[in-house]
Amino acid sequence: MSVKKQNENAKRGKLYYSFPAMSMLPLLFYSIIVIIFSSFTFTRSMQEQVSTELENVANLASTLIDTAYPGDYTLIGDTALSLYKGDSNITSDYSLIDRIKERTGVDVTLFYQDTRVLTTITNWDGQRIVGTRAPGVVLEEVLEQGQAEFYNNTIINGSTYFAYYTPLYNTDGQITGILFVGKPADQVNAQVNRAMTPIFIVGLPALLFACLFSVRYARAFLKSLYALKSFFSKVSAGNLSAQLDPIVLKREDELSEIGLSALTMQHSLRNLVEQDTLTELYNRRSGELRLNASLVKARTMHTPLTLVIGDIDLFKKINDTYGHQCGDQVLKNIANILRKNMRGRGYAIRWGGEEFLLIYENSSLEETGSALRALLDEVRSTCHESEEHRIYVTMTFGMACDPSKDLKDLLHEADNKLYYGKNNGRNRIIAELPPESVSV
Repeated sequence: MSVKKQNENAKRGKLYYSFPAMSMLPLLFYSIIVIIFSSFTFTRSMQEQVSTELENVANLASTLIDTAYPGDYTLIGDTALSLYKGDSNITSDYSLIDRIKERTGVDVTLFYQDTRVLTTITNWDGQRIVGTRAPGVVLEEVLEQGQAEFYNNTIINGSTYFAYYTPLYNTDGQITGILFVGKPADQVNAQVNRAMTPIFIVGLPALLFACLFSVRYARAFLKSLYALKSFFSKVSAGNLSAQLDPIVLKREDELSEIGLSALTMQHSLRNLVEQDTLTELYNRRSGELRLNASLVKARTMHTPLTLVIGDIDLFKKINDTYGHQCGDQVLKNIANILRKNMRGRGYAIRWGGEEFLLIYENSSLEETGSALRALLDEVRSTCHESEEHRIYVTMTFGMACDPSKDLKDLLHEADNKLYYGKNNGRNRIIAELPPESVSV
């Protein structure tokens, strides 16, 4: 086996082999997955259907009770209590709720406060379970909070019910009890099982067909997954300019979303690491790395490169006179001007404090000087407003244009010219120094 092949196998890892193997498991495995998923989906759909059905029956029952027995619910008696609705004693009148059950197949219970007064539910010996209480969660959510609720796991008399509870109101708006309608869960589950049988018969050939393409899909999935892994490895190692393989973004699934999130993370990290927080220009660390790359490119391509150091004149006076908040606003405004003027020409770096480094790529000293004059005119004419103050500032620039020199020497040359300009009136561009002023 070649060294290249061995390296590829080492990079693939266990998932490269185990994932396709899992895609070729026996048909029974896939059938179980489909059965579970289909059962869950259909059961959920059936529950929603039962919920709607029970809600409709509850509304019907409530209307029928109000029509048959108009008036408010009242508990009358000293020792033997009777529940009245209007003028009718309904304590043992099961005729209406029994008819509702006969027509709908749904059990009905009427609670006065928390106690069953009328119900179609019976115990093992055929006795109606009147006098028992509603579950605690129902009392809290329906009786106390006045919410109509559907429950798919209510235990009544030892049996599980799909139940719908709705509050009962008197004419004064007070909740006086609860109306329950429900179906035994066994009935609903039997309906689910009957409905699922044809689904399985149709689904088995589809599962067989899916197996033929599972390995191919697995390979494509893993290719995208390894592309993501490679990208994350490069970014975590500090390569914030790493490129994500386009195959990830071409997918129309969660992996493409992860890829987009990864690119967003990379962009955020790059901004966090490379940008100055206040001005959003390159900071000194990232700017110096980019400047070194620009110098190498200029030397390799034999193209000119001009380095310019600019400084806001009398910036300390602005801070002392108007405050640091005003000074920060001036810095941000100047940074925006620099960014706009450098577009298509190069880039700007916040070198420190009120000092900026401008890199004009493929630009001679004369071309850079022309661009700088236009930039300085804009700086001079820009009004910086802070509260009630209108402030105008100027800048001084020093230029160096010899990419064959070391970066340290270029910075030293531009810095000397900047300070010469500072000491000789400010508000100017210094491209050349008089011979007698050159420092060693």
